Amino acid sequence: MKLSFEGVEVKLGGREILTGATMQSHEGKMVGIIGANGSGKSTLVKTVFGIVHYHGGNILLDGKNIRSFSPKELASRIGYVGQDQSVAFDFSVRDVVGMGLFARKNVKNGKALVNEALESLGIERFADRSIQKLSGGERKMAFIARALVQGSDMFIMDEPTNHLDIHHQLFVMDYLKNCGKTTLIVIHDLRLAAHYCDYLYMLADGKVYAEGAPIDVLTQENVEHVFRIGGYAGKTKKGVLDFYIFEEESEGDIHKHTN
Repeated sequence: MKLSFEGVEVKLGGREILTGATMQSHEGKMVGIIGANGSGKSTLVKTVFGIVHYHGGNILLDGKNIRSFSPKELASRIGYVGQDQSVAFDFSVRDVVGMGLFARKNVKNGKALVNEALESLGIERFADRSIQKLSGGERKMAFIARALVQGSDMFIMDEPTNHLDIHHQLFVMDYLKNCGKTTLIVIHDLRLAAHYCDYLYMLADGKVYAEGAPIDVLTQENVEHVFRIGGYAGKTKKGVLDFYIFEEESEGDIHKHTN
């Protein structure tokens, strides 16, 4: 499955948010979208589902215009978890996760699919609790489980590690990395982006400023231009890709540490 953004343009409140963003997913890989606040990362992924409307360019899913898909057809192909975690009604976690079954056809083993998703994300222990009584991190895990139940071949995740402690951040990123699905992820944590993503798109001024492997995108020059800090992606002594930032401690004295 391939999702392509071709010169996407978005204007909100008279302000141009996206000015020709072009990128695509990679089959079975995790592709990250990074950039400073306000660069249009979340806006871009919301255009896929009509949450935000684009007025220029095209979005194609396997070569077909995204606007030609019904909501159910789109849900059967793409599991989406956004930043908004608000829930208006007092559903149980099991009920919320079960809503993902809407995207499937002729479901006969729905209960088993829901239980499997709850167990996969390690949240079966509070399956019968109210979604409104969960912490932000627990609620995030429930929404990821709902996306899993949809049975889609692709995930789009907007800050999936937000509100999660470090253990669950790594748990979620490990899961997404190894689930075998085509994944497009908006992420702020450059260390996680460097370590987990197979490919990165760096947004600036409403379009792609740099793209490629994390080590090629997170260069000192690119990071300074987009994030206005000193930093770069590099490998540890064990060959693991990490992200480093610099702090100026005194004139001519630069200290390096991990983000």
